[in-house]
Amino acid sequence: MAGISLSLSRGVEGFKISDFTVGTSTPGTGDIELRFNVTDTNSKNLTRKDVILACKAFERALEEGKLITTTPVL
Repeated sequence: MAGISLSLSRGVEGFKISDFTVGTSTPGTGDIELRFNVTDTNSKNLTRKDVILACKAFERALEEGKLITTTPVL
């Protein structure tokens, strides 16, 4: 499976493309990383919409604060 990773350093808002480190494996820089496989286990290609929907779901889970109890309070 081919993977793509995006990372940002803490405090960077990500309004510019140059704010991100992009790689095909873990970039190893930045404090926050998003990594996804371009194809799933059934060899179906992910779309941008798939990734955006997942990111929105992660955002809801983080904002709720009940699912992940080891993270700091937002």
